Amino acid sequence: MNLTLRLPEEVYKELKKIAFEEDRSINGQINYIIKKYIEEQKKGV
Repeated sequence: MNLTLRLPEEVYKELKKIAFEEDRSINGQINYIIKKYIEEQKKGV
């Protein structure tokens, strides 16, 4: 599936920095964040 996502420049820069630090692509980082969010929601956090 392809998805276009628009982010504010500052959010993109921070995301890119974190992704680099965690040795992930930006796409990989977004997937990781979304999966973690879903897991937390399932737990009721």
